[in-house]
Amino acid sequence: MFNSLLILMPVIAAQILGAAFSGATFSDAPTVEAIDQTRRNMDESFAAMAPRNADDKYKFWHDIVSRELTARDVTAARGFLLTAPQMLSREEVKELMAAADAEVTGTEDERIALAALRKLPVEVSQRFAEASGAARNMSTLTEPVSDTITETPAEEPEPAPAATEDAPPEEAPSPVAEARFAMLGTHADLANHSERWLQGDRVDELVLKITGIGLAESSAQDATAEANIRALSILKSARRSRRMTPEFTDYITDRLDAALPDSALKPALEEAFTDLATTKVRVERVRAAYAGAINPKGLARLESDLAQINRIGTLTDPAAAVTLIEQVRDGADLRRVRLIAEAGGDRSVALVKQMGPSAMRIADTGVRWTRELVLQFMGLTAAGLVLFWVTLSTLRRTLLRRRPRLEAPQ
Repeated sequence: MFNSLLILMPVIAAQILGAAFSGATFSDAPTVEAIDQTRRNMDESFAAMAPRNADDKYKFWHDIVSRELTARDVTAARGFLLTAPQMLSREEVKELMAAADAEVTGTEDERIALAALRKLPVEVSQRFAEASGAARNMSTLTEPVSDTITETPAEEPEPAPAATEDAPPEEAPSPVAEARFAMLGTHADLANHSERWLQGDRVDELVLKITGIGLAESSAQDATAEANIRALSILKSARRSRRMTPEFTDYITDRLDAALPDSALKPALEEAFTDLATTKVRVERVRAAYAGAINPKGLARLESDLAQINRIGTLTDPAAAVTLIEQVRDGADLRRVRLIAEAGGDRSVALVKQMGPSAMRIADTGVRWTRELVLQFMGLTAAGLVLFWVTLSTLRRTLLRRRPRLEAPQ
């Protein structure tokens, strides 16, 4: 029993440690404790980036903000503004926080960012203001209606199909629908690319299914559909800009195939294109084909990841979400990135831009006590108690055996 317990206990302990810290127990919504610990890890990481010399600290921080402004990454530049309390010298931090406390409006991060911006030269502040204005303007613009799904670089979009007399009359779309079509394309584009896909042309199947599921969700008017559309748009942007790791591409491809399997989609599309029809009728057939081919169970699994992507985009912005997703390899990494975004907001973008894949180690989820983990811990405790009892019992018998016996009197 003693030898068996010596072998069994390390095995149970390894299982407990693996389940507790491997990421398999990541929850869809991180706890407050995990967010606070991750934020402390982020602050320590930013403090470790800066040089030790006080003058070098300011120069390093100034140069890194200027670098992001030159790259037109306003979110990362603002993230580094928010890290000024960790990256500057102690005297400058006191002045910074005093200036931030003097502000009467805005959140704590807004006041820190404004005070940090005033510590930079005027030309840098002007560049930040111009870049912020340009970013806001870009966020209000819509992309061309044509949608590129072919395997061509994003800078060489396929020309939009010419309008025909059979095209349906233009309706006055709602602002929500207009934003959806700006991010995902139109049903007419989806029909054209679906037909080319069936004919064997070079079409990005991943983007095709992202667009198909997104436009299928456009008929719904609930919060889940809105979140899915936003997340699918971020995924489409990351795919078209080639900023997804091969591992995450395979992971998302499996999820999309489960939600929209070829075995159901291809026959439905073939039936939709069987007879000649007007553009309006063909679009309606393709819309029905995609909606009918969706597997509810597969879509539910996909939606768990889309919820994480949508949350990342909400905490930062869609362009910054693509930067964060660029480091993701699987579902556990996706939840790590969500935790970093929850803890730091725009700081998370600055962290990833500076540390790259190493930033994933900053996420600290702590231990999530599931029923399986509790039972394993109880088993380990029981094995330890039995081992202790066996040890004491063996020692007691050994000592009694070695004790000399008193001779009986004659």
